[in-house]
Amino acid sequence: MSEPMLTAEGLVKRFGSQVVLDGISLAVARGEVVVVIGPSGSGKSTLLRCLTFLEEPDAGHVAVGRRSVSAGPHTREETGVIRQLRQSTGFVFQSFNLFPHMTALQNVMEGPITVLGLSAAAARERGMALLVKVGLREKAAVYPAFLSGGQQQRVAIARALAMEPQAILFDEPTSALDPELVGEVLQVMKALAQEGMTMLIVSHEMGFAREVADRVIMMDGGVIVEEGTPEQIFAHPREERTRRFLNTILTRSMESAQGGSPPCE
Repeated sequence: MSEPMLTAEGLVKRFGSQVVLDGISLAVARGEVVVVIGPSGSGKSTLLRCLTFLEEPDAGHVAVGRRSVSAGPHTREETGVIRQLRQSTGFVFQSFNLFPHMTALQNVMEGPITVLGLSAAAARERGMALLVKVGLREKAAVYPAFLSGGQQQRVAIARALAMEPQAILFDEPTSALDPELVGEVLQVMKALAQEGMTMLIVSHEMGFAREVADRVIMMDGGVIVEEGTPEQIFAHPREERTRRFLNTILTRSMESAQGGSPPCE
């Protein structure tokens, strides 16, 4: 593996008596695309939130590039490091989280102006370039309520890119989308992967993981069950929990194709 861009060591997170993350350790190399799969409730989304301290881990250590911090309590200096860590890590949520009173362009401009201190003119130039990048030039002046779910998620990706992050975390970015809108979001993510963006992606899109991931991590019960290349995980899984999960996904996909309930994680 080349130089790690994102690392976690011994992450533990509890909600009351429930252990959601049980000593998770991982490393994502610069330019690597890692997709995290696993059943609902396995701790995948909590892992992403703990990596950016949106959820405070109970134990463990996180580093993004040369910035590193351990689980609290935090000194004032460490609180500043957490703020810098968040600035250097983009986060794309499953529910878009756009500001409804701002246009698509204003949503993308907001972070560079308020956090990075860019001028309005510089932020506008960056924002327009990124909207073009995600195929939404003509939607710059449109408010989120008048955008489709796929368009809103592409604005959210542009917003994350506007901060020029060292890595981007995606938390099931297509799970809230109608099936016909999934492809337009995945296409943007594929382009980012081809450009060498470091990405850690929680997803139930197995075809996307096969095609784009450099490495796939299978989580269950708050631990990493196994990890490997897409070929290893999807064609030759070693662990019974991985095989059971993939068989469940395959069954749901077949039922959906036959007119049953749509697949879900």
